[in-house]
Amino acid sequence: MSIVDTLNRISSGRALMLGMVFAAFYYFMMFDQGMAQKNAIAASEAQIVSFEQQIKDSQVKLDRAAVYKKTAAEVGTTITKLLKVIPEKFGSSDMMKLVSNEIKVVGSSLTSIAPQKPEVSRYAKEFEELSLQIDISGTFQQHMLFFSNITRINQILTIRKFDLVTVREGKGEDPPLVRLSAEIVAYRYIGDGTAKENK
Repeated sequence: MSIVDTLNRISSGRALMLGMVFAAFYYFMMFDQGMAQKNAIAASEAQIVSFEQQIKDSQVKLDRAAVYKKTAAEVGTTITKLLKVIPEKFGSSDMMKLVSNEIKVVGSSLTSIAPQKPEVSRYAKEFEELSLQIDISGTFQQHMLFFSNITRINQILTIRKFDLVTVREGKGEDPPLVRLSAEIVAYRYIGDGTAKENK
């Protein structure tokens, strides 16, 4: 018996029943109402949200890095400026030379110049104080000009104490001769506190 004969012998009721069974089988086993596509779309959307969050996080890190880079550059510039006015390679002999030249420029006579023992600064242990005790003779105007010139040097120099004594009264157009005794202090950067004298 062929399939055609078998199909011809099936009544319309049985054919309807078989059709419903096949439809139900297809519906439950094969037909997914687009669920696979919906699941794929949902997964893609979740991935997009994840990527967007990663981009936001990366942007925050980039912004922080930019701020850090700018701040580091500003700090570096500040430290460079500081090291110019408080140099690392600067010793008592350099300071003596600097002060002696300024005394010569104003025309005063240098009687004595004596470096003192370097000491760690009381303000910060990364800096060392270099001091000189000077004794010079000249007019009051020359001494004031000397102090003025010291302030123009691109380095931090301070006059810790000074004393002015008239040695000779002025006569006619000659101004009085004044003796200046002073302690001049300069600073140098020593970092960890282990200074090496630069002679």
